[in-house]
Amino acid sequence: MIAGYAGKIGWIDLTDGTIRVDDLEESVARKYLGGKGLGAYLLYSHLKPDIEAYDPDNILIFITGPLTGTTFPTVARSAVITKSPMTGTFMDSFSGAYFGPHMKYAGFDALIIVGKAERSSYLLVQNGKVSVISADQLWGLSTLETETRLKDEYVDQRPSIAAIGPAGENQVRFASIISEKRAYGRGGAGAVMGSKNLKAVVLIGKQKLKIANEDAFKEVNNRCRANIKTHPMVGKEGVFPKIGTMMTVALTQATGTLPTRNWQENTFDHAAQIDGHAFEKYIVRPRACFGCPIGCSRDSKVKLKGAEIITEGPEYETMYAFGSHCEIKDPGVIIAADKLCDDYGMDTISCGSVIGFAMECFDKGLIHKKDTDGIDLSFGSGDAAIAVIHSIAKKEGFGKLLSEGVKRASMKISGSAEMAVHVKGLEPPGYDPRGMKGQALTYAVADRGACHMRSNTIRTELLGLPEPVDRFEYEGKAQMVRDLQINYATFDCLVACAFGGFAITHDDYAEAVAALTGWSFSVDELRRIAERAWNLTRLFNVREGFTKKDDALPRRLYTISSTRGPSKGEVVEQAAFDKMLSEYYQIVGWDKNGIPTETKLKELGIER
Repeated sequence: MIAGYAGKIGWIDLTDGTIRVDDLEESVARKYLGGKGLGAYLLYSHLKPDIEAYDPDNILIFITGPLTGTTFPTVARSAVITKSPMTGTFMDSFSGAYFGPHMKYAGFDALIIVGKAERSSYLLVQNGKVSVISADQLWGLSTLETETRLKDEYVDQRPSIAAIGPAGENQVRFASIISEKRAYGRGGAGAVMGSKNLKAVVLIGKQKLKIANEDAFKEVNNRCRANIKTHPMVGKEGVFPKIGTMMTVALTQATGTLPTRNWQENTFDHAAQIDGHAFEKYIVRPRACFGCPIGCSRDSKVKLKGAEIITEGPEYETMYAFGSHCEIKDPGVIIAADKLCDDYGMDTISCGSVIGFAMECFDKGLIHKKDTDGIDLSFGSGDAAIAVIHSIAKKEGFGKLLSEGVKRASMKISGSAEMAVHVKGLEPPGYDPRGMKGQALTYAVADRGACHMRSNTIRTELLGLPEPVDRFEYEGKAQMVRDLQINYATFDCLVACAFGGFAITHDDYAEAVAALTGWSFSVDELRRIAERAWNLTRLFNVREGFTKKDDALPRRLYTISSTRGPSKGEVVEQAAFDKMLSEYYQIVGWDKNGIPTETKLKELGIER
């Protein structure tokens, strides 16, 4: 067995109930490492082309990284990988909490699920063995209710659980998977899980992980923890432990990059009412993932219409999606929306985005109360947003249309195409690229659709790290985005939190992997693995029919500028963007159509 790894991959066919356990080959682990890299290899190798996301033959993968389950800081995450029902692209979604470490302790580096169970089921993964168990008594329950029931059932074994709620059961396209209040959020993995009649995965185990060089591992572990402790961003007195991503509202408002009123503007008149300081009075306790010294999250509590609501979060993306994007200025509504989305199991970015889109359609007279089940969908209406969340999760009335996401909903609402903001079918997060031109390229070429976790330029273009750049400039941004993509893909192959990257260098990570596994492992090898993963997901998307024309932004961002604020008058200029995209293809070794060249694939050791 490879030191640091559990050494096993579980294959579960829900259609016929067969279960197979394979050894993880060391050569494969060394080449792809874990997380995004290993998951992309498994999906590309075993999923036939042109399989629909809800087809039983689609593959759903839960996967860890090499450092998962150790005492190394900020590596408690795990990933879910599949073909997305939102976009039809490769999809990976990452979550923290405890599920990843527990998968290792239960005896597996990855669980690969195919087929469709005849009846609602859950997986019990216990000390290297997998069982398929009826979940009839759980179907219809919220994610929290499901987790509570299962934890009560296995209380003596202290399980870790990932579950879907009614949104996943109903195959809402942006349904998420929730584990210990953390979400595998983007892209619709929860809907794929629901399509397989799989309600939950329960992990139980006490397998210990071997460390090849304990002294060396202890040294790099202690050094990285010390560096985190003193870092101005993630240390004890830093912004992340104090307020987490909530602080981002003030930054995007100040730079004119806070999407507002369904991307019609990028500053919000009431931003101060929904920024981090406004939310501080609702915070009741900090929260951290397994073994994390940062603790960037927190529980919030509010009383809304007589009911007490407690949620973990909300994070910045939820504050934007249900706040400025919908012009809602009440933190209580945003907290309630976050809680509802978690209970139903839905991605808050897509949910808030499709509601904001519907609000603009209502505002422009494209839909009316007769279309919206009598709901007044005016911008700023918190009551309307809450009502629509319920109908989306249940796929009832107008909510059934919105459950398909912005792209598909716009196809059914005449005249709304110009209002539909998405890339490849995935709605963008809360950073307006009209005010940060590198982010435009980030969204366009991200492998799972519009995404800030592939090469987010907020550190460079908005925070000026490691050094200031002109956020309105196009020159040099292709190289910047490529470098950031390798950085983020490195985190994702390690299954490490990007926030740890403020204080932990790639050299540190490489040293930790070397000490853990006993490999002679360098930072160059680590970055090559990340590049290999990035090209492999591109190959997957090319095989599924995506071309250069899909590496584009919604028309609104090219043609309509904000009327106020620090980014007033800015658009993404089409000619400048096209030039930036062509430069990017050349830098990464793809041809003029965005397809990895044979030279690049040979260099990375990838076979088509």
